[in-house]
Amino acid sequence: MDDQLTRLYSRWSAAEGADRDEEADAAFRALTEHVVPQPAVSLQFTERTMDAIADAMAGEARRIALMRKALVPAGIAGLVALCFAAPFALSVITTALVRGLNASVAAIVWAATGPDLTLWSIVSSLGRASAAFIADPTVTIMMLAIQGIAMGALVALRRLLGSDREFLE
Repeated sequence: MDDQLTRLYSRWSAAEGADRDEEADAAFRALTEHVVPQPAVSLQFTERTMDAIADAMAGEARRIALMRKALVPAGIAGLVALCFAAPFALSVITTALVRGLNASVAAIVWAATGPDLTLWSIVSSLGRASAAFIADPTVTIMMLAIQGIAMGALVALRRLLGSDREFLE
């Protein structure tokens, strides 16, 4: 048996038996390094590996260059299209918002006045409002508030959609 191997084993065994963990770990590491040598990597393996890495890097560089050639013009074209489409989209959104506000105001006015405006419907509506006021004043206050909001919305909408001269006439 090898004298170095025996000496390393004895050192590890003595440290392990005396509960000196740090020294035992170092001795065991030295013993395993002596028993299991590190295999050397062959030059052919190293050369093949480095060639494969170089080929992979070259292929990746070609793919990146191709992606840049394709994505940069596409990004510029998309940005130009967005610049031309933004006013149209803003116009569509604004039109939809105004139509939605107009529909909600029309619905509130229709609900407040009813589908027909005959003399009898106006008198019956005033009678219901008087009865509600007599029964509970908070109902009348809420009805007046809703009608005030509806009238304010109508005035504001007419002012937004019409010119100032038309508003004053």
